Amino acid sequence: MSRKNNGSILIITVFVFLFVNIIAINCSALILSNTRYTRYDYEEVYMKEQCLGKIELIYSNILKEVDKTLTNTNDYDSFKEYIVSDNFLNTINNIQDDDLNNTTYQINRTDLNDKNNIYYEIISKTTYNKFSKQIVAYVKIKNPFQEDSLSENKDNSQDVEDSEESDLNKLKSSDENIEVSQKEQEKIKNIEDINCSDLVIMFGYKEE
Repeated sequence: MSRKNNGSILIITVFVFLFVNIIAINCSALILSNTRYTRYDYEEVYMKEQCLGKIELIYSNILKEVDKTLTNTNDYDSFKEYIVSDNFLNTINNIQDDDLNNTTYQINRTDLNDKNNIYYEIISKTTYNKFSKQIVAYVKIKNPFQEDSLSENKDNSQDVEDSEESDLNKLKSSDENIEVSQKEQEKIKNIEDINCSDLVIMFGYKEE
């Protein structure tokens, strides 16, 4: 009788031991899985911050350069010509003294059929612990000038001066001191009041 009881106790002990082991293994697997997910989440957040940090630096460069362009241009064509030039691209590409060493970037101008806006895409890519992440941001730069508006007004102003002035000496004098019309002055004043952040708009990005 005691042998049967001992055998039953042994069998129960084995089953309990196996049951406890199964629970322990499942718990260990769950903890390991959660640890991996937590680690991946950290790396995902870290890489996203690195990519966006590089994009913000480039966006800041674009703002500064557009501000300079507004100061140095006064018509539609000259503004657009510089914004699409290699000099503009090289300037906004010049990023120094940043701590984003594992992050690379590329800036491309996208050709869209829009007369009043110039579009760029910023591709920022980073790697960390064998993981990689890429974010593509899209930037729109508005041209604050109306196409050929100032030059046309200047031509019209000159035509009026030519028709009203009959004396050659007066004409030469007026050529040297052409007064900008009131309408032109208002337009120039409006340009001076423009905030660059209203011209440079980041209108979307995607993660890859």
